Amino acid sequence: MALFAAPVVVGDLSDGQLEDHLVVLGRAKSRLAAMDAEAVAELARRRGEAEAVDLLRGKRKQSRGGAKREIQQAGRLAELPGTAQALAEGTITPHHARLIAEAAQAAPGASPIDEEAMLAAAAREPADLFGRTVRDHLNDRSGDDLTERRRHQRAQRKLTWKQQPDGMFEMFGRFDPVTGSRIETALTAVANKLWRAEDPKNRRTPQQRMADALEVLATRGEGGGNAKGTPQGVDLLVIADYDTVLSQLRDARLVDGTRLAPEELIRLACDANIIPALFNRKSEPLWLGRGKRHATARQRALLAERDKGCIGCGASANWCQAHHIRHWADGGTTDLDNLCLLCSRCHHQIHERGAEVVKGSDGRFALEQPARPPPVPDNPEVNHPLRC
Repeated sequence: MALFAAPVVVGDLSDGQLEDHLVVLGRAKSRLAAMDAEAVAELARRRGEAEAVDLLRGKRKQSRGGAKREIQQAGRLAELPGTAQALAEGTITPHHARLIAEAAQAAPGASPIDEEAMLAAAAREPADLFGRTVRDHLNDRSGDDLTERRRHQRAQRKLTWKQQPDGMFEMFGRFDPVTGSRIETALTAVANKLWRAEDPKNRRTPQQRMADALEVLATRGEGGGNAKGTPQGVDLLVIADYDTVLSQLRDARLVDGTRLAPEELIRLACDANIIPALFNRKSEPLWLGRGKRHATARQRALLAERDKGCIGCGASANWCQAHHIRHWADGGTTDLDNLCLLCSRCHHQIHERGAEVVKGSDGRFALEQPARPPPVPDNPEVNHPLRC
């Protein structure tokens, strides 16, 4: 490849040349990933999956689990020629390709993905925001039989952990949308409580705090249940439309757009505290002007439905603040059209790096970075999870 025709001394590159060099390296990584997936898929076709796993362990020193996952991913990519070509051309990253390949493994009752639409979105969106686009796409194309789809998803649930050579444990879990949302909500609540109890001058990292929150929930019983053995309430935002003609709820869904089957909504109502997201704009004003600085609970619920999470990186709405697009100090109002969701890290991109909130032609807000942002100063508050 031309990339390796001559050595590059990165220290001698100008800022613009360094940026161009990184783009070339990214495309090269994508191209190599495409070539590797093609070869792995061919190996599995010729030898079978079991022998291919053994060969990757022996020749490339991969773990058995890692080799198996790579073979499965290569097989999915082989069934998506458009995605494989885009990866080979460097227009999408390996992460984008993996998300598209996983989405293509549709559950029973779901329509096939629109690969062309997915590739168009992947070419313009970073991988974190693209993950949310994929979820929206799958939600829009999900079949009517939600019960069967959820049964299929629940069959894939798993939780594994492994002790590393240094004695540390690593854990991985996979859950259906409703269970995952409840776990995330419970962990976030404990993590916020831990943050409030910390010394501001000696804070844990967000990852450390989440690990501690899991330990609290799993070993100390907080949030795990009460003395009577009934489920502990978990605040979960559920959104539904109200049919005024039939006088009933319809299209119940989680904040990320995941539709709920009727039996799921009934079960949640029995053992969780559902935060209602049925809004009567006459009963509570949502455009507060300058009368109040902080967003109300109902405003936050509507922002969660509209923005789905951080507009900058796609982080869960549980971790976001309601940000004034036109700053409060500059006369901005606490109105829905002047608010958006930002996680703490992206919030600091605005105040420290000069990023701006922009509104696209589709009406959605996005975070636009300056051409060459200055470095962010070391600030222990950047990653705190508290919502404002």
